[in-house]
Amino acid sequence: MTDSREAILAAARRLFAQRGYPGVTIRQIAAEAGVSPALVMKLGISKQRLYADATPPDPRPLDPDWPQDRVGRELVRRLVDRRDGQAAEPWLQALMGVLDSPRPADARRQFRDHYVATLVRRLGDDPAHESAAELMASMLVGLAAGVRALGLLESERDWIIERYGAMIQSLIDDAGSAPD
Repeated sequence: MTDSREAILAAARRLFAQRGYPGVTIRQIAAEAGVSPALVMKLGISKQRLYADATPPDPRPLDPDWPQDRVGRELVRRLVDRRDGQAAEPWLQALMGVLDSPRPADARRQFRDHYVATLVRRLGDDPAHESAAELMASMLVGLAAGVRALGLLESERDWIIERYGAMIQSLIDDAGSAPD
């Protein structure tokens, strides 16, 4: 039963990341996992519970020793790796979480507290870096939506990492000049 639950959870992660909460049914999750909807119900797993359990953790923070001049490319490389590996995409899931939330203001605050704050800490944990971190988060959410939800740039792995990574890196490099 544990293997079935893990397969169901993996399928839920993929589908929720691609379609959001309203666009996914238990039947679709079961089909993606290769199990029957009855098994999902027998395991006592509701759609709401699957959504909560399938929400990926915050993007894995970069090691503090990671060279600052490679952070932009590394953030993009990780996003592209998740796409290529069909792993859940935290940046897209965060967007869907806000859009699907019955309390969007709370979901936006959680996004800032987790995602934006992680980027601010990477820039130097200075409140002046918040604008740069918000721009970085916006770019990563946009890239995640483009390559995952819209299927853009499917064969452009290295180009995405270099070009998009360079744009994000420019925000990191210019973080000291962000407006207060």
